[in-house]
Amino acid sequence: MNIRQVEIFQKVMSSGSVTKAARLLNISQPAVSKHLKLMEYDVGFVLFERKGNQLEPTSEALALFEQVDQIYTGMEALSRFAGDLRDNQLGDLSVAAMPLLAQRWLPSVVGKFAKEHPTVSLSVPVRSTDWVARAVAAGRADIGLGLERSNDHGVISEPLMRLPLVAVFEQGHALSSDAALKFSDLVGHDLITLSNFDRWPLKLNDILASNRVRPTRCLEVFTAHIACELALHGAGVAIVDLMTALDFQDKGLSIRTLDTDISFQIMLLRPKHRRETRVASSLKEEIIEAAQTTEKQILNFLG
Repeated sequence: MNIRQVEIFQKVMSSGSVTKAARLLNISQPAVSKHLKLMEYDVGFVLFERKGNQLEPTSEALALFEQVDQIYTGMEALSRFAGDLRDNQLGDLSVAAMPLLAQRWLPSVVGKFAKEHPTVSLSVPVRSTDWVARAVAAGRADIGLGLERSNDHGVISEPLMRLPLVAVFEQGHALSSDAALKFSDLVGHDLITLSNFDRWPLKLNDILASNRVRPTRCLEVFTAHIACELALHGAGVAIVDLMTALDFQDKGLSIRTLDTDISFQIMLLRPKHRRETRVASSLKEEIIEAAQTTEKQILNFLG
């Protein structure tokens, strides 16, 4: 008994006639009958009995068909599985990201991807850039999003997008102006800063010190979104990335550019010693496309 015989037997049983089976298989009726005879010879029992113009399966044929049908059901499932792999519909993905991107930007990308790939399992751990880089290098994360670093061993690091920093505050604030803000303008104002945000606080402190800026007081927060919320409610002036600031513009938050070119360089991190899966590659391309869209929005705002 060979695969071709089993295929023809399955088609005859499922379609109910030699004529229909021949049409489905695109072969002649005599060819179908010949293969059935050869199969009967191989298995050692009669498969069909002729009654008038009809072929009726024997009890042995019915029992055999149950087994054959299970095999074909499994083959169809296997074919669907292979198709899902081809179309990037299966897999487990982990995308590790710094808090700045995990608040709103990344969920919009991952959410769209999850909707389009319903059988892909996803995890989105949110940690510091150092943690993200270590997770990617160890293969615990397929994709990482963090700040630029100089010692990413075991990681392929590529520029994703650059986010300029701006000053934000409530409408009607004394610093409201169309001109670029100087850091020296912050003297005498409450300043909202990002604490525990990788190494950024150290960099900001150096900039403030070099400009001899001593705010009236400093409020330290963990995320740019909290900083914007505080600024929106009149707690002071926050220095945040423009992407986050634009999320709050419709709420009434005022944005003022800085006269100093300072920004967050966001990097896309991938494992150096691990082959990229098709589904990970697909998500990576969607992240890159979303980053390009964000950069265009930023350039449109800056004019």
